[in-house]
Amino acid sequence: MGYQRFLTPGFTPFDPLELARETEKIATRKGKEGLERKYTNFYSAPVYRGVATAYVVGCCLRCVYCWTDASRDFPEKFGKFYSPKEVSKRLFKAAQEGITAKGWESFKNLKVKKLRLSGGEPTIGKEHLLSLLEYVEESPYLFILETNGILLGADKDYVKKLSKFSKKIYVRVSLKAATPEGFTKRTGAIGKFYELPFKALSNLLEEGIYTRAAAMTDLRIMTFTERKILKEKLYKIDPFLSVNLEEESINPYPYTIKRLKAAKIKIKRLT
Repeated sequence: MGYQRFLTPGFTPFDPLELARETEKIATRKGKEGLERKYTNFYSAPVYRGVATAYVVGCCLRCVYCWTDASRDFPEKFGKFYSPKEVSKRLFKAAQEGITAKGWESFKNLKVKKLRLSGGEPTIGKEHLLSLLEYVEESPYLFILETNGILLGADKDYVKKLSKFSKKIYVRVSLKAATPEGFTKRTGAIGKFYELPFKALSNLLEEGIYTRAAAMTDLRIMTFTERKILKEKLYKIDPFLSVNLEEESINPYPYTIKRLKAAKIKIKRLT
C-alpha cells in the first residue's frame, strides 16, 4: 500500500501512527541546527485575538472535512525545510509585523501576542517541535499547540517533555469521533485508534499542561447520540473539558468541498 492521500470510496483504513512515521520521513530532515520541517507560509491571523502562524506540511489523519490545502495529502510536493531556529525567527517577525494579509485590513491594529503551528499536524517531528519551543520559551509570546492528539495519546514521554513549557503553551486537542466507526468514516484511520485523542487529554492534564478539547460535532456528520457519548467521555476525564468543549461546524472551504466530493459524501447546505 502506498502513501495515504485523500479518502475515496472503498478506502482501506490505515494505522495513523504508521502514517505519522511515513509523513515524518517526507516532511522532516536532519539539518545543521537540528531537525528541519517543511512549511509553506508564515503570517499573522486575527484568530485567538491575534496569532502568528507557521503553516506546517503533513498530517497523520485524512479527515474528510479538513480545510487544509493539498500539502496535507502530498507533503513531498509542497513547502520548504526550516530549522527550529528559522521557524522561531519567522514567527517572531510575523508577530511583530501584525495582521497584513489581504482581506484582514480591519485587524491591522490588533497586537499579536501568540504563536502557533497550523495546517498539518505539528506534533510530527518531535525533536523539531521541542527545539522550537526552546526558542519560544525565551520570547514574550504564548504558544498554541493545535493537535489531533494521536501522537500525544500514544507517547506519554512526549507529553512529559512538553510539560517543560507548561507556562508557555496551551494545547487544543481536536477530537474526530466518539466511536470507532465514526473515527474511521471521518478520518480514514483504523477505528481502535479513536481513543488516542482522549488519552492525549488525560496525559496533558496529568502533566499540568493547560488544555481544552474541540470537536467537529456538526450534526450533518456526527449524530446527536455520538455527540452525547463524546461529551460523556470528556466529562469522565475532566468536567471542564466537557462543559467548555469547542464545537465546530463544517465550512465550505475549497479543499473541504474537494475532499467531501472525493469521498462522495454529501453535506446539505454546503456550497
